[in-house]
Amino acid sequence: MPSVVRDIFENYVKDRFDLEDCIAVNNGTSAIIAPLWSMDLGPQDEVITTPFTFIATSNAILIAGAKPVFVDIDPETLLIDPGKIEEKITPNTKAIIPVHLYGRVCDMERINEIARKHDLVVIEDTAQAFGAECHCGKYAGMTADCGTFSFYKTKNISTFEGGMICIPKGSKLDARKVRAVCDQGQVGRYNHEYLGFNFRLAEPLCLMAYEQMKLHMKGIKAELGLRGPEQGHYPNVVYDQPIYKKRGITGNCPIAESVSRSIREGTYVE
Repeated sequence: MPSVVRDIFENYVKDRFDLEDCIAVNNGTSAIIAPLWSMDLGPQDEVITTPFTFIATSNAILIAGAKPVFVDIDPETLLIDPGKIEEKITPNTKAIIPVHLYGRVCDMERINEIARKHDLVVIEDTAQAFGAECHCGKYAGMTADCGTFSFYKTKNISTFEGGMICIPKGSKLDARKVRAVCDQGQVGRYNHEYLGFNFRLAEPLCLMAYEQMKLHMKGIKAELGLRGPEQGHYPNVVYDQPIYKKRGITGNCPIAESVSRSIREGTYVE
């Protein structure tokens, strides 16, 4: 299938949501890694996120060379608590990754305000919330510097595997560089300006995503939030995972720990 199919899909998303760029990628984890890689992070750099989510979010931070710093969740929404973010910001903080879980949307107005105050990049992990809307009227994943999406088979839009990166207009990120990172760092054929990887989404899967967005947005939105804590997501905070303990990665998020424990023990009540 010709590569123009990927171009058609990316341009459709870019135009429909009025973005700087849309990049189709092979999965939701790659979607987070690429913008982080484009920031040239080092081991002293910190990225704030939630411990109450799938481990891919913080794994992406580690793979990009930085350190995850965990902020506790709001007990009602189970999303990152904006009121606790600023106390975790240090001179080494470079970005915030709020995670929109279960089709619920983080308080992006407050998070973006904090990011502007401290000159931080905001990357929205929107793997579980494509089509959800913020209180500000914008779509989740399209309110900050970058939104990352998953098309895995359990998501409300699915190509079985896949994802995309959405970069809104006015982003602090270099959209051209993010795109290059997804294509072995190429800017023009065989001209490799950056370190990168092959994160491209196969053309047949681009076509699947394109047709779903064009024809089935009502159905996509109807599936938001079908999987949540009642289905066992998530029984452990990420810093309690064996590999994180082995690497000395820790956190202090008692609310997230308590919610995870109740999910693990089958006692969670909304």
